[in-house]
Amino acid sequence: MSRWIAKIVEYPHPIEAVWAALTDREALSQWLMPTDFEPEVGHEFEFRTDPGPGFDGVVRCEVLEMVEPRWMRWSWVGGPLDTIVTFELTPLGESTRLTFRQEGFEGLSGLAVSWLLRGGFAQMYERALPAVLAGRPVPPRMGLFASIRHRLLTRTETT
Repeated sequence: MSRWIAKIVEYPHPIEAVWAALTDREALSQWLMPTDFEPEVGHEFEFRTDPGPGFDGVVRCEVLEMVEPRWMRWSWVGGPLDTIVTFELTPLGESTRLTFRQEGFEGLSGLAVSWLLRGGFAQMYERALPAVLAGRPVPPRMGLFASIRHRLLTRTETT
């Protein structure tokens, strides 16, 4: 059975500003991971982060679909993952709703990785991307595995 994860967030910015934060290489490198992204269907690109067990730190992607400024789909392959990510923007007057979905998590390893990735959504979509949209410095981020360790230790200390 295939699993998917999603995040829906509203930003007090027009759709063009949110689209730019999703499609500009420098902006993506600030709020997500360093990348060589180009907003062209068929473009193959990479994200780079800290390596970890079973993961070399490289996510290999390809732009599969794009309808500016509303919709974008990428392949997302790294470590045990072979998934598809979708960004959908909906204008709400002067605000914009972002719906992010990542699908194709297979088996027990996919279930575990989806849980770990979903745990990073607050950092990405509630802190880092809003900072980029507001023109503020992005809060320091931890690598995926440091972030997971921090969450587990914090949970242990509070129980």
